[in-house]
Amino acid sequence: MEQILDTRERILQATIELIMEKGFKGATTRAIAQKAGVNEITLFRHFNNKKGIVKAVIEKVSYVPSLSKVLKEKVEWDLEKDLMMFSKLYQQLLDENRDLIMIGLKEAALFSELQQQMTDIPRQLKERLMEYLNSMREKGILIETNVEAQAMALIWMNFSFFMSRSQHDNKITDLTEEEFLKNTVSVLARGLTL
Repeated sequence: MEQILDTRERILQATIELIMEKGFKGATTRAIAQKAGVNEITLFRHFNNKKGIVKAVIEKVSYVPSLSKVLKEKVEWDLEKDLMMFSKLYQQLLDENRDLIMIGLKEAALFSELQQQMTDIPRQLKERLMEYLNSMREKGILIETNVEAQAMALIWMNFSFFMSRSQHDNKITDLTEEEFLKNTVSVLARGLTL
């Protein structure tokens, strides 16, 4: 079993490296197999096709499991503290995956399967946030509101800051990540708390 995981992991790592070097289109199954030190038949045995490999790569680098775990295990049921904790981790995970995210955004329109998988990440994140916000409402902490709209506001606020910094560094604002999150999360939390 360890050999299977080892081979699978080598294929995924080779795919990530090739995507970073050549984009999704340039990461052909032949190039992936060569870089991973396996033949294409082994690659297809593990993943069926390139779509399967791309799906596995996106699942591997997805930040949803980490953020979901935080929303289940680390919450203090203090809206501002919880949203700040979530936002800081979200920023960290976006930053760690910056290159793949930027390549994915650039090339998603070219590959329908990539576009669908990239859409699944924020959708799943929205669902986890909605669960948290609904729990806060049931506890009598959150005002009556459209929790989907509030979850998306938090996601978009964070992702927009990440994109602005990724594309423009600090040419638009000199606010640090800490200053930005402290102010925006605070206002959002105050507006949603009973």
